[in-house]
Amino acid sequence: MRASPAHHYTMQHSPRPPVHTQPPQQPETPSPDMRAVCNRAGVHATACVAAFIAKNPTDVVQESAAFMLELESIWQALALEPEEVWTELLRRIEMGELFLRLNQPPHRKKMNGRTQRPWRISTSKLP
Repeated sequence: MRASPAHHYTMQHSPRPPVHTQPPQQPETPSPDMRAVCNRAGVHATACVAAFIAKNPTDVVQESAAFMLELESIWQALALEPEEVWTELLRRIEMGELFLRLNQPPHRKKMNGRTQRPWRISTSKLP
């Protein structure tokens, strides 16, 4: 029985890249100001969700606005323009609406107040 060419002992193999043994770098410790901003953002986000669970729309609006202000502080600390974030949100909304429209089958149009069906089911018996 002949050996497979893939297992031939004289076959050339590409050299493996050297393994780097550098220790992993520790993440940068956030400044006290950044910690405070993140803590406030977390408090407002949590309060917003709690108000939603409690079905308190007034608090949802207030905590949402406070959370958005803290988000702007985070964006500013990272030198991000708010327009970048709003543009990304708008892009996601438009893509979602486009996918929703594309996934609506053509037979779902209503005629005379009733939804047309692509076929008429006349029995519940299987063949």
